[in-house]
Amino acid sequence: MTYRSLGVRLTIIFVALWAAEEALTGVLLQRYGLAQVVCLRFALHLALLWMLFGRGNGPSLWRTRRPVAQLFRAAMMVGMPACWSLGVQRGLAPVTFLAVFWIAPLMILGLSRLVLRERVPLRLFGFAALASVGVFLLLGPHALPRPALLVFPVAMAACFSVYVVMTRLLHAEPTRVNLFYTGLGACLLLLPLMPSGWVTPSAPDLLLLAGVAVLGLGALLALERLTAVAPISRTAPLLYLQIGFTLAFVWVARHPVPGLIAVAAVLLAAGLWLLLRRRRRGSSWHMTSLLADTGHAGLE
Repeated sequence: MTYRSLGVRLTIIFVALWAAEEALTGVLLQRYGLAQVVCLRFALHLALLWMLFGRGNGPSLWRTRRPVAQLFRAAMMVGMPACWSLGVQRGLAPVTFLAVFWIAPLMILGLSRLVLRERVPLRLFGFAALASVGVFLLLGPHALPRPALLVFPVAMAACFSVYVVMTRLLHAEPTRVNLFYTGLGACLLLLPLMPSGWVTPSAPDLLLLAGVAVLGLGALLALERLTAVAPISRTAPLLYLQIGFTLAFVWVARHPVPGLIAVAAVLLAAGLWLLLRRRRRGSSWHMTSLLADTGHAGLE
């Protein structure tokens, strides 16, 4: 498998898990504040990492050569929901917020050129620009917001873009360390907000929170791997696929039985196609390859 095909598959896994995590988060936000949901998600994220890799060798989780960069990147993860909350509270329609946020792949291309010195063909910039306009029209029509409010979705897109680019910059660090500092930094920044508006989660909602943590950890793991195996400028345009997964989850939520049947059929067809394609090429591929170290460090 070439690095490009692996990067494409990891990007698809990332956006699918990201969309699923956002869907579950949306359910929880009907009963809990955004800061509480995000903080508990990352607290469970840290607990999962400790159970998987920390017992008996705790320092392997936090031993890093770049603590400032790690914590700065984690701050970007908190910046995203903070921008969302501030913008929506001030009257920016959520759908308009999301429509503007999707300039993020265009920002990632620009940062990969400026910061990572990747060679980015102009056609990728053109594709991302057209896709951003398409997303804006797809999610419309939009009520014209006050121009000052647009700073929040633009800032959220910038936080996401910086997080992705810094993940590429930190790919020489062990993956488990990168994931640990993402969770630690998010918790440290959000803990001071917890006494305000705290609502004790019910047992069913704790299960939902655990699901959010597992999906979020899986998405971040896929992001770690894809930034390690391929230039991010080659996979950034594929991030728009997240919108398709999100719309699919919304449709399933509104049509539970036929929706689940449709999703199962698509997954089965995709699996059969992948299996036949692999056999024709005479090669094999396993999910465990996602966890393999492709750079300087891995999960071991």
